[in-house]
Amino acid sequence: MLATIIGLSYGGYTFVHRAVTTQVYVTNCGILDYKPTALLKYCADAGVRIDKIEWRTWSADGATGEGLYQINDCTPTCVAGKPHFADVEIILSKGKSIEGKKALTYISIKTKDGTNLPLSNSHSDEWPMELAG
Repeated sequence: MLATIIGLSYGGYTFVHRAVTTQVYVTNCGILDYKPTALLKYCADAGVRIDKIEWRTWSADGATGEGLYQINDCTPTCVAGKPHFADVEIILSKGKSIEGKKALTYISIKTKDGTNLPLSNSHSDEWPMELAG
């Protein structure tokens, strides 16, 4: 009986330890986040962000998903500005170790329908997540 308890305890510890040490995160405004439902491009004012993210794949090699891109036109001011939206595909890449944890540090997005992003002359955008903000 004691051997069973010790075996189950060790097995549980091993499972939890492996899950924590092999977890993959994304850098999101200086915070290591696991499968976030929102990502920010500009951390100071959240003027450009992706919300309602649903992840299709998630690994140390990268992640793919889709979400709702939002940008504030800041007209006449950012407080009074109007948000503009687009459905986007998301790719996270460039894994590296941060604080001893695996993290994805680069984002690429493109509109699902191929039209330009709101307030942009391009259907795509990309930026390093470590430097967001």
